Amino acid sequence: MKKILIFIIILIAILSFVKIQNTNEEKNSVENYISNFKECVDSGNPVMESYPRQCNAGDETFTEDIGNEIEKSNFIMLSNPRPNQNVKSPLIIEGHAKGSWFFEGSFPVVLTNWDGLIIGQGIAKAQGEWMTEEFVPFTATIEFEVPSYKNNGALILKKDNPSGLPENDDSLEIPVFFSGEEEAKDDILLPLESFEDALKIAEANEECSKVGTPTDQYVYNENSKTWWIGLEQKEETKKEGCNPACVVYKEKRTAEVNWRCTGLIMPENKEKNIE
Repeated sequence: MKKILIFIIILIAILSFVKIQNTNEEKNSVENYISNFKECVDSGNPVMESYPRQCNAGDETFTEDIGNEIEKSNFIMLSNPRPNQNVKSPLIIEGHAKGSWFFEGSFPVVLTNWDGLIIGQGIAKAQGEWMTEEFVPFTATIEFEVPSYKNNGALILKKDNPSGLPENDDSLEIPVFFSGEEEAKDDILLPLESFEDALKIAEANEECSKVGTPTDQYVYNENSKTWWIGLEQKEETKKEGCNPACVVYKEKRTAEVNWRCTGLIMPENKEKNIE
């Protein structure tokens, strides 16, 4: 009886050891196979919709590469293309940058392949008065040939530096993917996830900025998925009976002014006729 009991205990110990070894081998196999965010997603692992996104594979967490967009958001913001978006030629570039990013109303942009080789370049031009410390809208266009080897590269928006001094250099760099004409599609922008993100959109919006300065007073409307951000209104834009807000759309990442007026508002530069 004792021999049978000892045999059973030894058998259980052996089976437990084999199970642990198989588990470790499986874990090591997964870890050796998955080395980045894309491989993690392609393997069907869960993705957290944070920004940047994160993917979990076992005990490992992989973060999506979005370049240095967050670090440079106080100076330049890109609305198209977005990080990791599929792009085709001609590439239309749009965004907002502080006036200090420009010189004579422009700054250079370049597109590189996976190895850093420039495959296209252009000039971003301000779509408004650039001699300001505020955000100014800009556009640029780059024509390029899709690389024959690997489909990833980078878009680099360089701060114009007429001095040539290295300490004055700066740039926004985001990863992009190339696709042919038949494969290209319009990527959906990631929705805004926080009031802080919405506030940056409001501050960069030309229409809202003309009316006033966005404040930290806001209301989020779940039905319309919009942030209604209060404006510290400028004297020259004040209208009687109106309390304007900068309305930021979560899904579209755009903004507009809603005057929130009460009562009858007469058209500007028109006198009321009294009979």
